[in-house]
Amino acid sequence: MLLNPKNPIRNWKIAAWLYFLCLPAGLLAQGRFTPYTIYGRVTLPDSGPAARAVVKITNRMGFDREVKADEAGRYEISELPRGRYYLTAVNLSVPDQFSDPVMVELSLSTPYTVSALIYLRNKETKPASEDKKPAVISVAEEKQDAPKTARKAFEQAMKLRRDKKYDESLKKFGRSIELFPSYFQALAERGHLLIAMGKTGEALIDFNRALELNGRYGPALRGAGMCKFQAGRYAEAIPDLEHAANAEPDNAVNYYLMGIADVALDRREHGRAALQKALSLDPVASVRAHVHLATLLIRENRPKEAAQEIGTYLEAVPDPPDKQGLLAILTQLRTGKKPGPN
Repeated sequence: MLLNPKNPIRNWKIAAWLYFLCLPAGLLAQGRFTPYTIYGRVTLPDSGPAARAVVKITNRMGFDREVKADEAGRYEISELPRGRYYLTAVNLSVPDQFSDPVMVELSLSTPYTVSALIYLRNKETKPASEDKKPAVISVAEEKQDAPKTARKAFEQAMKLRRDKKYDESLKKFGRSIELFPSYFQALAERGHLLIAMGKTGEALIDFNRALELNGRYGPALRGAGMCKFQAGRYAEAIPDLEHAANAEPDNAVNYYLMGIADVALDRREHGRAALQKALSLDPVASVRAHVHLATLLIRENRPKEAAQEIGTYLEAVPDPPDKQGLLAILTQLRTGKKPGPN
């Protein structure tokens, strides 16, 4: 018997849980509940895409679901309630390949779309030692089983940052790291806060510390690349951004900054591919990529195509700060004249 007349609090919790389980899926779409989505990529032992790998997600409450990755190894699992999940993958075409569990925690401190990269390994490979925790390459890092006090300070810092109370957020991040010095998620998030505060030098120190603890952590790789990019150290920024793109394959920021850095170094084909990828992932946030693509086309003496890119940008952003300069370039391109050096 689930209900106990002597324990009304337990009865209330059970009733609430049953109510949630019985809710029609349509209510989620209506906004009464905000479902989470986990997405990412499954990679083979040689780092190639694990086409059609089967990804399984479970939790300790009995949740169990499977999805199949596409030809590029990409997968997506949507409409997930808050909680801690475990992801595993197997390669049906090579039964000896499997993954270690990847733990993902969906909470108020994580975005509603979260990436998790899953690595397959061969059975004959020596297994990881039992005391090693599962690798988690996602924004929803399992928080490394941080002490409750450190986790609470971290969640408070995230909320304060969302509220733009940067100084208070900085103190809370500091407290969480003080309580748990190997808290690389907190180090990375504090780094992004420091970037927002204009302190890229201090931010890079945090990102480097995070990467010493987990060299494949996407947000730290992205942050390190951003700091080097802002300092004009484009050749150094590109490798960080490439590694970040491998860890977060659907994050447009990585490709956008990589593309701009490539354009600055006149790496044309690589830059073009990166900018186009950014636009395909997030055409709104990456809309300025059209201007950088126009720069490449001007260098290649392709004025009509360059004019189209600038025109596309101005249609999307009718009044940018450099509108007059862009209009002057557009006029030159449409009259067949090549603008000044780019």
